[in-house]
Amino acid sequence: MFYLIFGILILLFYIFAAPQSIKGTLNVVVLVIALVAFIILLGLAVFQIFQLPSEFFVGIAMIGVASFSLRDISKLSQKNRKVSFRSKLRNRQE
Repeated sequence: MFYLIFGILILLFYIFAAPQSIKGTLNVVVLVIALVAFIILLGLAVFQIFQLPSEFFVGIAMIGVASFSLRDISKLSQKNRKVSFRSKLRNRQE
């Protein structure tokens, strides 16, 4: 509770009483604090991801393999003419 009140007082000082030279410094300090908080939250998020069951990671790997195989299938060249198996047999017998 003390830090909340202290933070509100600093914010009110920044808005109403701080000269321009201090506002520039406070902007840099706030930016650094926000960056550190973002890095900490990113680290916590990575730990939460690694606590997921292994089925999620297997599923993600299977989706990756499926996307590569579908991409390869779409790049295959198509035949000019479709010939059925029976017509090939007829041509051999003649």
